[in-house]
Parts: sequence; structure tokens; C-alpha cells
Amino acid sequence: MADTITVLDGIQHQKETTSDVYTIDSATGEAVKTYRINLPVSASGARVIFNGAYDPDGGRYHVRVKATKTTTLASDTITKTENTQVLEWTTVTPPAVLETGAIDCTAAFDVDLHIDVAMSSVTANTTGIEIIVQYRKEAALDEWTDFYRWVGPTGTAVKSDFAAQEAVGQTELSVTNPATGGLDNLGKFIFLEDTVTIAKCEIAFLVAQSGDGA
Repeated sequence: MADTITVLDGIQHQKETTSDVYTIDSATGEAVKTYRINLPVSASGARVIFNGAYDPDGGRYHVRVKATKTTTLASDTITKTENTQVLEWTTVTPPAVLETGAIDCTAAFDVDLHIDVAMSSVTANTTGIEIIVQYRKEAALDEWTDFYRWVGPTGTAVKSDFAAQEAVGQTELSVTNPATGGLDNLGKFIFLEDTVTIAKCEIAFLVAQSGDGA
């Protein structure tokens, strides 16, 4: 019997045998978190800080930020933008600190930040990375006010290996010994790391697994 996992949607990028899968071997723990922060209407600029110094001995993380904006709202027109890439997948290895740079919100009256954080090492007992969302308090100056801050996923991630090349759109993925790798804990987000091209990393939602083959 082939070792496989099944994810909810087809993968966006081809995966090679060099790719890895990260999860937490727990019914409740999750190595990946996706967060939505709605900025106040008064914000003309914002930024996100990933504070790896929160746990200086913690494991590596992959982080990403996107923004969706509403710029027009009239009786017959709603203009929404869903493709603003603020920060492509980037690694943060504690105690490093990463900042997105300023996000221009001046033309939008409604802005959602979509912040993705994935544990991507097997470092034991990581107590998290701090995520800080700030918005600008004075035009054209780097003066910022904390809007929201919290700590990202915690625990000890486990890693599994892709066992075969998988094409774009596949939902059943070949992974070596998925149960041993904690992938028998279903109904959670997992992280698919492309170790060659970081922009091809992605998040998937785990719905089934085959068990470990003989």
C-alpha cells in the first residue's frame, strides 16, 4: 500500500522529493496558523514585525503576508483587491527580527492583513514567534503604534518527506510513513516546504492519510 496523505484543495506548485511536510504530532496542536487582522479606517500605512527574539532559542519559521483591500463602495460598485503580496514566503530563524516594510493603505477604506506563520524545523518545545501589527501615526515618518500583538504557533514540529514528485492540482500526495510523522492527526493545516524555491511553499488542509505502509 502506498503511503499517502490527502489535502482539501489541489496543490498550487509541483512538489519534488526534496520537499518536506511539517505538522505537530498532536490531536490539537498545529504547526501552521493563518491570521486575519482588519486595520482601522484611520490607518494610512501599516507594517508587520515578526519578532524571533521572543524565543531566541526557538525553531525556524516561514512567514508570509498578503493584503485584501476595498477601495470603492457605491450603490452599484464594490472594488476589492485580493492579490496584494506584502511579503512572499520568508524564513525567520530566532533571534532574528523581520519587518515587512510599510503597507500603503491610503486609497483603501477597508484593509485585511492575512498573516501566515508556519513552523519549519523540528526544534523541541518552541514557545513561539511574536507577531506585531502596527500602523503609522504620522505621515511619511517611521513612527508607529502597536495595533495588535500575539504569539504564533508553539510546540515541537515533526517533518515528513515527499516520496514522489506531485503535479500541480494533486490532492493525494505521496509521503513516507505519514502516521509516524504525525499526519494521522487530521483536520488541521500543514506546511509543505519547497526546499529549492521558497515562493513555492504552501499551506494545505489535511483531510485523510493512508497509514504507514508495510
